[in-house]
Amino acid sequence: MGAETARLTGVNIGAEVLAYARLRDVTQIVLGQAQGLRKFLWWWPGSLTAHLLNSERGIDVVIHPLPVKKAIPEDRRLRNQQYLGIVDTSLRRRTRNRAFVISGAIGLALSGLAWSLGAYLGFAGVFMLYMLGAVGTALMYGRWPSLITFIAAVVSYYSFGLDRGLPTTVGSLAYFTLILSLILLISQLVARSREQELMARLRERRARNLYQLVQALSSARGVEGILNASIEKLNQTLGIAAAFWLPPAENADGLLQMFPASTELEAPQRNLRAAARWSFLNKKNAGMSTDTLADIPALFMPMLSGERVLGVMMLSDLDLRRAPADWLRFLETVARLIAVALDSAQASLQRTEADVRLRVEQLQNALLGAVSHDLRTPLAGVLGTATTLSRNAQGLTAEERDLLENIREQTQKMEHTVDRILHMAALQSGRLHIKKEWVPLEDLLVTARDQVKAVCTDRPFQARIPKDLPLLLVDPQLMVQVLTNLLENACKYSPSGRAIELEAYANDAEITVCVIDHGFGVPPGREEEIFTRFSQVQPPVGLGGSGLGLAICAAIIELHGGRIWVRNRVAVRGAVFCFTVLREPEPPMPSDGD
Repeated sequence: MGAETARLTGVNIGAEVLAYARLRDVTQIVLGQAQGLRKFLWWWPGSLTAHLLNSERGIDVVIHPLPVKKAIPEDRRLRNQQYLGIVDTSLRRRTRNRAFVISGAIGLALSGLAWSLGAYLGFAGVFMLYMLGAVGTALMYGRWPSLITFIAAVVSYYSFGLDRGLPTTVGSLAYFTLILSLILLISQLVARSREQELMARLRERRARNLYQLVQALSSARGVEGILNASIEKLNQTLGIAAAFWLPPAENADGLLQMFPASTELEAPQRNLRAAARWSFLNKKNAGMSTDTLADIPALFMPMLSGERVLGVMMLSDLDLRRAPADWLRFLETVARLIAVALDSAQASLQRTEADVRLRVEQLQNALLGAVSHDLRTPLAGVLGTATTLSRNAQGLTAEERDLLENIREQTQKMEHTVDRILHMAALQSGRLHIKKEWVPLEDLLVTARDQVKAVCTDRPFQARIPKDLPLLLVDPQLMVQVLTNLLENACKYSPSGRAIELEAYANDAEITVCVIDHGFGVPPGREEEIFTRFSQVQPPVGLGGSGLGLAICAAIIELHGGRIWVRNRVAVRGAVFCFTVLREPEPPMPSDGD
């Protein structure tokens, strides 16, 4: 929405807000309405509302009532754990009430000492005794206990009749009032210093917890290790239970999965999943202390790494009804640290998988190249021997001649497969250099049809090539290999008697050629996989190929700067294999004199 967030610090928060407003030329300030008794003391000079309303600069101040939060049941409150005094437990309430009682007793004790030692201390000594008590109470228990000590001391001072020796002149009364005000001021300054010390200690503890979390995350290995380390460290340092909702690795838009799979929360699983899904999609907090699904006893925080949402952190065993904003920011920092660790682990895993795939491909290329070279010589010998025997088979029976012909055909197929393996290895190693020439598509198609004539004997062929189709600037031998592989693939997977179609068209940027069959199509989801090495679809009748033909086509088209893809036909069975080559400006026609 274009808003800007700023964190202001200072002794007088009202003055800091006004100074920031003047710097930014703010014309309106919106305040949340105070809670409890302070709601009725907005006019008190020390309140933020009064400070802003009494400012000289004309700034509109809007007081907005805060929404009423749904009360958390008492049994759930008792299960909540306390961290840094945020949760108002019964133990903390007893400690606070005991401090109030002790503060009042200190005030009475000070007056008792003043009554017994007044003759020796004098008025100045009595006031110094009160100051020492008020300051000590502020240092030990804080602001409100020191105020109670001061009030109890003043009330008991008059109750014990210690004021009978006070002068009654106006100047003496003013001096007495000034001393009491000085005692109150000093005690409150000491109480404020104590609060700042506690805040500094709080920040130091949070920084130490973050450091320990970073250490645990840096030593963890893998996504599961990071999540387990986060759960253990959050439970040890913050005393809260954590779980995580992560999208499936293969589908970022799928249902979120919880880690660990079980939880002790009483809320139904579908409610937890709904809150996690909302937080994941909207990149906002959900659950308790928010306006979204606030009745769920857990807080859901998206784990952001930049603009990407890697998952949702679910926190339970805590009560955030009155948590300050800096505590929520601390939890958001925790979520971001875990997200960064997850992002790094996923990136490392992807790099490792890519390195492994590259190494496997290199080993496959080296192995296939070596094996193929070693197979060519014996295959040539077997094929030559079989061919010679076929020519001199007059003395053989019909069955023996069939076996000899089968040996020759299978040897030719094996030799063809070895040639494809060597061709694929040459393409992927970069040793093959293309030699582009201007050639019409019709010439390439005639050569390719001659090479697949034996495979496509009973399948008619239909070509739809515009007469004005531009010439192709390609390597003729490699492009014939592409057309041969696509036509052979179409004939192999199409029923006998069904036509094989080829169509071509061009636009200003590229020329597209498509081979259309009437087979059984490509299984959904495998449209890209079949262009990888050794990937094939088993035909309903007969045997499949080596799984290298389409991979060779993809490599050749990539060398020419084009694209290749496949899609299933609509309404009828069959597949459409298409590839593109760049359309280059045609060379000028030679003149009649050349």
